[in-house]
This record gives sequence, structure tokens and C-alpha cells, in this order.
Amino acid sequence: MTTVPRRLGLKFNLKQQPTLAPDDILPIFQRWIQDHTLEGMLIDVIDYKHVPEGPGIVLIADEADLAYDLTDGEIGLYYIRKRDLPDELSDALRLVFRGALAAALALEAEAPGDIVFDFGSAKISFLDRMHYRNTPEVFADTRAIMTELLSGIYGQAVTVSLFYDDPRAVFALRGTVAGGGEIDAKALSARLERNRQTV
Repeated sequence: MTTVPRRLGLKFNLKQQPTLAPDDILPIFQRWIQDHTLEGMLIDVIDYKHVPEGPGIVLIADEADLAYDLTDGEIGLYYIRKRDLPDELSDALRLVFRGALAAALALEAEAPGDIVFDFGSAKISFLDRMHYRNTPEVFADTRAIMTELLSGIYGQAVTVSLFYDDPRAVFALRGTVAGGGEIDAKALSARLERNRQTV
């Protein structure tokens, strides 16, 4: 299946439990709004820390939202593109990767050595229940194309697995670079940027 979902999300998890608490992320996101740290129009920051294993601290923007996300017991940065997605799934996925990588690298720079992301694994959420219901059939239709697309983005073999078994859950996949080697996120970001300029 190659339909572009209405919204597409990507989450990179942290490699370790940081000393920086969610409360410390809130002023960082607020400063990003003032400093225009990321592309696009950054609007507001919302505190959801009171929600158990919830979205944590959310940076609301015009084209995409960004969360210091605590769901599923996994702390990470969750980028959700909610408008202006390209018509091709490959282009949409690259766009979301670029946005998520830029935000994750910016957050790592705020706390070097404490905030460290695992860029070799990504959770991709298809936030469109009309076209992507969480069923074995949809996974079977999507797995091969997503394996090909993610392997192309990383430039090496990627395995794709279903994230949630519950059919009531959002359809989400985990893509993991085979072999578990270290990923140079800056080089990956640069490759995605070069690809955008040549399209």
C-alpha cells in the first residue's frame, strides 16, 4: 500500500534515561519558538506530563507537532506531520525523517551526552484509520514497500515489524537497521537534504 496517510508520525527513542526531566524540556521548546530553531511556524508549548505514559511536552507548530514523548514506556522525540504532505509515500516519509532528525539533533545539542537518540530505529505511525487500519492484512500490504523505502533512506538493510498487535491501536511500524550499527544522524540528514535538492 502506497497511499499517503492524512498524518504521518516518526519517533526516535532515547538510548538512555537522561538526567534531564520533562520539566526541563518545556523551557527549551519555548525558547525554540522565540529563536525559530526549527523550520516552519512554531506556535505554542503544551504540558501533558500529568498523563501517564502520554505525549509529555508538546511543541505545537503549523505544519507539524513535536513531542518529548513518554508513551509505551519509551522516552523519545515524536514528530507528527499534519499537513502539506507530498503525494508520494516515499517523499512523505523522507520529509518526516528530515523534520524528525532536525528536531532530534537540535535537542541533543541542548544536553550533549545526556540526550542521546537511537537513530538506528524509528517508530512510524500512520495516523489515518480510514486507509491504515491496524490489521494483519494492512501490515502484509505495507511491509515490503516500507522495508524498501526505509532501506533506501538509511542506505542499508532495514527490518520492519508491526508495533501494536491490538487492532484498536493506531497502525504503526518499527523500522530497525539490520546489524545494529551506529547511525551518523548528521550524515543521514545531509543525504536526505541532497535527495530533496535533486528531486
